[in-house]
Amino acid sequence: MTHTVALTGATGFVGRHLVARLGQAGVGVRALSRRGPVAGAVTIAGDLDDRAALGALVEGAERVLHLAGLIKAPRPTEFARVNVEGTRHVAEAAARAGMKLTLVSSLAARHPDVSAYAASKRAAEDVARAVMPEGDLRVLRPPAIWGPGDRATLVVFRQLLSGWLVVPVPRDARFSLLHVEDLADLLVDHVLGRLALPPLVEPDDGRPGGYGWPDLAGIATRATGRRVRLLRPPRGLLAGPARLADLIARVTGADLPLSADKLGELAHADWVAAGPALPDGASRITFDEGFAATVDWYRAAGWLPALATRTASGSKA
Repeated sequence: MTHTVALTGATGFVGRHLVARLGQAGVGVRALSRRGPVAGAVTIAGDLDDRAALGALVEGAERVLHLAGLIKAPRPTEFARVNVEGTRHVAEAAARAGMKLTLVSSLAARHPDVSAYAASKRAAEDVARAVMPEGDLRVLRPPAIWGPGDRATLVVFRQLLSGWLVVPVPRDARFSLLHVEDLADLLVDHVLGRLALPPLVEPDDGRPGGYGWPDLAGIATRATGRRVRLLRPPRGLLAGPARLADLIARVTGADLPLSADKLGELAHADWVAAGPALPDGASRITFDEGFAATVDWYRAAGWLPALATRTASGSKA
């Protein structure tokens, strides 16, 4: 059987990996894009507010995969417009066409009180559940997604390679991670019917109990041969700079790494995925296994300086 999926967010970090994986698996992709043609997909020009484009996107597809959304915004209203109302429009298009919908949400949705982003992801899930017929919706809440091509976690890699990791987090903070290739493979298996997902799943890389920030510092220390020191400034010390960063972002549109939203998320102690556990046969790239390859990718892309730092294999990069 020839499979065709309708995809939003194809030009994003996860979307680019997913389009490639779907193509390798022989799955046809119809992708919504406002940035021009998507390589490896039939491109439908439009955005999440374009109901005609969404109708063309879902027509004849076996499943709709909704990845598009904002992870940063200068104003909470932008999160509501894109993450919530955009999801509503996608769900309505899928429901009208009788399609099943898989919503790639975020683990942040589990705690909507910590940030405007988290609140928008929970609201998006609620909207999708209200629109979709019972049984036609699957919601994935991945934790922090990382790997080659990711700009969101680039700041962490820069700190780890500098020898100083500065994170305003509680000492007992724990979190799960998921490599982008594992998430893409999970979605491909889901599309092909090789992996039955429950209505709600929080996937991760299989590391029991997730990670603490000292774990990441230790992994980088072993991989580079250079000690990484961990600093935990009090949250209150960064509250003022975070508010200032928000003001600058609203006025200038600058994409700054610090914000009140992200500070609230960092201050929450438990971001460990709840599962349920996926089959043992699924691939798992843990942070220690994928660290060196991701650093090498960043350097080849010019996102990190080409320093003579030892990789996990002991060779110099």
